Amino acid sequence: MPTTKQRINLSVDNTFYETLERLRKYRKATSISALVLELAQKGLELEEDLYFAQVADKRENQDEISHDEVWS
Repeated sequence: MPTTKQRINLSVDNTFYETLERLRKYRKATSISALVLELAQKGLELEEDLYFAQVADKRENQDEISHDEVWS
C-alpha cells in the first residue's frame, strides 16, 4: 500500500548500520527506520532547545523594559 509520507534514503557504512541494529534490538523498535525517525525527531527537538536557549541568553543580557513602556 502506498504511503502519503515523504521518504528519505540514507546510505550508511556497515559499522553504523550494525550500531543501529543493536540499538533497535535494545529498544525493541519495530524497524531501523522507526528508530532513525525517533532519533531524528529527538535531534531536532534538541536543536530547537539549543536555539531558544541562545535567544534567551541574548535577551537576558538586554536592558529591561517595563510593561507600561512596551504597551505605550
